[in-house]
Formats: sequence, C-alpha cells, structure tokens
Amino acid sequence: MFEHLDDPRPPAFGAGARHAVVRRAHRRRRRQLAGGMGVAAAALVAGAGGLYGRAAWRAGHIDRVDVASTGPVADGEPVTFLVRGVDGGTEPGGEGGRSDTLLLARLDPAAGTASVLSVPRDLLVREAASGTRVRINQLPVDRQVSAVESQLGVPVDHVVEVDFAGFQALVERAGGVRVRVDAPVRDRLTGLYIDEPGCVTLGGEQALALVRSRHTEVLDAAGRWVEDPMADLARTSLQRAVLVAALADLSGRVDPISADRLAGWAAEHLTLDDSLGTDELVDLARYVLALDPAAVTEMLLPVVPSPEDANRLDVDPAAGPPAIDAFREGTSLPEQPGDPSPIAAC
Repeated sequence: MFEHLDDPRPPAFGAGARHAVVRRAHRRRRRQLAGGMGVAAAALVAGAGGLYGRAAWRAGHIDRVDVASTGPVADGEPVTFLVRGVDGGTEPGGEGGRSDTLLLARLDPAAGTASVLSVPRDLLVREAASGTRVRINQLPVDRQVSAVESQLGVPVDHVVEVDFAGFQALVERAGGVRVRVDAPVRDRLTGLYIDEPGCVTLGGEQALALVRSRHTEVLDAAGRWVEDPMADLARTSLQRAVLVAALADLSGRVDPISADRLAGWAAEHLTLDDSLGTDELVDLARYVLALDPAAVTEMLLPVVPSPEDANRLDVDPAAGPPAIDAFREGTSLPEQPGDPSPIAAC
C-alpha cells in the first residue's frame, strides 16, 4: 500500500559517496568529543574555583580579636607573627587568658625564608599598667604584643592563636612528630608516657601531652622517676619541631582540596587579629604552602634564671641581643648550645 511513496527515479551513488558520509560522521564525532571535553574542562575549572571559593569562605569564618598595634603589611614585605598556643576554653585574646606557648614567626616572601623564635612562658616582662614584672604568659594578647615590641625590640605585624585541639590536629596532619628520648619519660599531669628510648614518632595526643609538660619525669638507672629541671625549656624545641613538620607536610600542596582542608582546620582552631585582611591572608597562605622547610631556621630565645626568682627567666644579656637582632633583620640565627634535656627533636 506504500507503493506510491517509492521514488520512481532513485538516486545513484557514486563510488566516493560512502567515504564522504563516513568523513562527515567522523568530523561530527570529533566536534562532539571536543565539545564534551570543553564541557568537562569547564566543569573541572568551575569545580576547582568552587573549592577555592569554599576555602575562602571558610577562611572568612576564622575568629578575630582586636589588637590595636597590628596592621596590614605591603605585599612581598617581611611579616612577623606572634603565635600563641592557648587552651580551647580560653576566650580569644581575652583578659586572664594565659598562653601556654609563645612563638615569634617571621616570614620573608622575597627571600623565600622563615625564622621561628620561641619565647619561654616564664620570661619576666614589665607590665606597663602596674610597672611590676610578671610572666609574659599572664598578659592578654594586646599587652603581650606591647611587651614583645617594647622590651624585646621585635615589631609584631599580626597575631595567630591556635587552640590545643588544633595543635593535636596539626600533628596528625603531619603524620606525627619525631622525638628522641634518652630514657623513659612521663608526666602524670598531662598524660605523657614514652617507655622506649631512642627516636619515636608521637601522635597528636602524646605530642600535645609532651609540649604541655612542665613536670616531666625521667626514669634513672636506679629505676627511680626523677623530675627533669629543663622540662619547661625543652618542650619549646618540640613546639618548633611540630611547626616545621607541619610546614613540610603542607609544602607544595596548592591544590584546591588541600586549600579547603587547611581553611577548614583554620576556621575551627585559629583566631587572628582583625587587621589581617583576606587578601593578605590568601597571599601569606600561598607563600607558606610554597615554602621549603629547609629554609626555616629556629631557636629558643636565650634566657637565664632571673635573680628575682630562680623559677622565672630573663633574657640572657650576652646571647639574647644578637639572637633578637638576627631574627628581626632576617639574617642567620646564631648557633645555640646543645640542649641537655633528655628529650629533643630527632
């Protein structure tokens, strides 16, 4: 019944017709493939941008604290941070909030270097309001900055606070931190317990117990637990070791997923001064991610027992000023005598 639809004069195809059809099909397939690849590439770019955007959004939710003397630094210029380790229950930067850990960190993007100077928590400084000498860790953040600038002579551009849980998470991110112990050690107040001498890898919980330890006991040859008089100073080397290990872990991780995870950690565990703008923060984060850990130098501020109280410390009048000058100017930090403590970084 469809005879009337037949073409009475069907077309005649030449020998090259089939090849022409095949070529057109191939061209159409290549265009479709190229278009699909373009869509996929666009999706990847959009996805990466979305992840970077998510990282920026998370960074915008980091807690802030008002520190009057801090301020923005021009792009590419050296930046000095006061890094405070605080209890997670402490009000950020607040009155009465004692910092368990104090570090000065200087980043120099132009030179591609960084320096870290530990400030002992028992260092005595003069409190401006009362004129009395107090431990530096007793001061709230704004007066700590003032003491560092006026009495140590180190300008502070920005402040970073990290809580104890953040420190523990940082160690876990770095895959642990290696320490050397000459004998079994413990601290019953913090939960520290290392029973094997030699170089050992500590996870986040034990690393936190170690750097918080102020009553470290060492098992002597007679099987007695003896308190280490150097414990409070020895732990500062471990604090710096964790920081350098974390830098090594972060080095080269400039992909959006790593940036998002880092921003998530920062939003959960950090407090920054409110003068550190988003653009400056992003630039500094990029620099830290690209920093070679081998270009990081670190030392403890040279100190001596204070004549006012043998349990308190003063800046060493001989070794202190050269170390402070080198840190402030970004030159090589002087060699420091070996630590007699039974605990040290491997």
